Amino acid sequence: MSFYVMPKFHTYIGIVAIAGLLFSCQQTPLTSLTTPTNNLATEKAISYLRSQLNLSPNVAIVAEAQKPQLANISDLCQTSAPTQEGLEIKLIAEDMRYTLQTNQDASKIEICGSEDAKPETTGKYTGTGYTLRYPADWQAIDLGLETSGASTVIFTPSRDIAKGLNKNDLVKQLQQKQQIYTVISRQPIDSKAIASNSAENITDLKEVPFDPKVKGAKSGSKKEFTQKFAGETGDSSSNSTSWKVKVLTLEANKFIYTVSYYQPDAQNASNRPNFADFEQFANSFALIPTD
Repeated sequence: MSFYVMPKFHTYIGIVAIAGLLFSCQQTPLTSLTTPTNNLATEKAISYLRSQLNLSPNVAIVAEAQKPQLANISDLCQTSAPTQEGLEIKLIAEDMRYTLQTNQDASKIEICGSEDAKPETTGKYTGTGYTLRYPADWQAIDLGLETSGASTVIFTPSRDIAKGLNKNDLVKQLQQKQQIYTVISRQPIDSKAIASNSAENITDLKEVPFDPKVKGAKSGSKKEFTQKFAGETGDSSSNSTSWKVKVLTLEANKFIYTVSYYQPDAQNASNRPNFADFEQFANSFALIPTD
């Protein structure tokens, strides 16, 4: 019986090859995760912007984006045909966004544009028959469209709200949590179910001068008052809570629209008074013209 013995040289080559294979397998993921960035160009752009705007060292400049951009070294802002590789860098300083163009090594830099970079303070909402703008940090809860054309949408800054509640339960939860909210309601003019505030619970009623034609409505009103709502355990005055209410009512051809803003009147309310929120809803509310 005979045995084949691998020469030592072959054995060595095999070990080296296996080791090389293992090493290359381990290194590949690290290489693939590395994305080259031109941080030096960004640093130069930040220094350039600071010097051009005469910004103090205490003013923060944030690099928002950087991308390749063909450039013309004699005219970086692209009014002439580009002739070489370059960069477009976007920086934000003092709520303004600046677009800078550079050549490839950022030895040449120009500010080519600027725009407002403040975050949006309002969001646009398009409802059934109307549009409005609401505070960006609020949420809209659409309770659906009924066959009659009636609809209800509730806006509130509260995020701690159970899902799937009907209007009465949702309002009750907001009141229990002492949360500001706004109800946008659309009801048919001939409907017998148009909600109205209980007169006996209202005090300090005041009519606010208002021209409904500005909103494209046939008629309307603007009111503000204080209203009491029963607490969790019943209707006794000791359990009731007092709310400041502002209401805009508009009558169109077939529907009545109401914008009702509710704010807790208690000193320990979880939201500080800010009637500017109501003005945001009321001033931006616009009926969508129909044929």
